[in-house]
Amino acid sequence: MEEMDVNWAAFAVAVVAQMIFGYIWFHPGVMGKKYAKALGVDIQTMKPKNPGVTYGLTFLLTIFFTLFLMTNVTGPGQQVAPDGHSYVTIQHGLVHAVIFTLMVLVPVFAAPAMFEKRGWAWYMVHIGYWALRAVIAFSILSAWR
Repeated sequence: MEEMDVNWAAFAVAVVAQMIFGYIWFHPGVMGKKYAKALGVDIQTMKPKNPGVTYGLTFLLTIFFTLFLMTNVTGPGQQVAPDGHSYVTIQHGLVHAVIFTLMVLVPVFAAPAMFEKRGWAWYMVHIGYWALRAVIAFSILSAWR
């Protein structure tokens, strides 16, 4: 069985990059106000009651999410093909992000959005956030091994 080479520096950068992206994405000047409006709440009510716990758990969950992504983009068969084609590229990461978005994220968010009667704004904020987050993580993990 082929071993998986792990670049822990790339892993750490992918985790931190996703956290920074989340902060930017949900900032009131970017998508925060649109997200609050889609939820029907004031943006001030969205601030965490206990930021340390909220951001700490978010960091831990981001580690788990990134471990899952890493096994998909750098696992067995994801190094060099028999014909010599290398999968160690940003483009390889982008392909994984597109497939992940279409095959996992869209269904995972679409079904609850329909049953909970969420609007398109709510759906697009979430799909955009998770798709771009996947692009960031997959690209870093794939290209920097």
